Amino acid sequence: MKRIPSSFYFLYVIASISIAACGDDSTGTGAGVKPLAAVASGRSASPGKPSAPISLDYEVLGKPIVGLPVAINITVKAAQDIGPVSLQYSIIDASSLLFQEGQVERLEIANLVDNGMQQVTVVPQREGRLYVNVSAEVQTPGGSMIKSMAIPIQVGNTPQRPQINGELKQGPDGEIVISMPAEEN
Repeated sequence: MKRIPSSFYFLYVIASISIAACGDDSTGTGAGVKPLAAVASGRSASPGKPSAPISLDYEVLGKPIVGLPVAINITVKAAQDIGPVSLQYSIIDASSLLFQEGQVERLEIANLVDNGMQQVTVVPQREGRLYVNVSAEVQTPGGSMIKSMAIPIQVGNTPQRPQINGELKQGPDGEIVISMPAEEN
């Protein structure tokens, strides 16, 4: 009995998967295969993680100052009528940023066409880069989908310097690297 090499099975499996990915073309119309032009033009859905059919945009109004309320316009858009959208605002670090008294933190927008613009007001408690998180949830035929974003608010004139963890050292080839040795307990 002759033995077939394992590499043959590997190629057989890859070929089978490739053919199956093209779809069922038993009608001869090519319906299972997307034209290259459709893929190149972006009309094809991404093969990655599905995304909610909405977009979020924002505008910080005025110059944020510590202790004074700052308004942020948030625009929620959809390419089609998708039904109600649940919008939620949150702040991770309450010591640096607070919602203005009476600010609604969760609301439902029944119709984006008439009411896609919302405003949230926050009060910065310190200088630096602060963030307001916004999440929009919508029900789709595939289930509930959420689109989220963090809105950066630059308060004051504090320079935006990233904090370096570790220590800068020169490696054996002359390249500068960040050394982060393990800590002893």
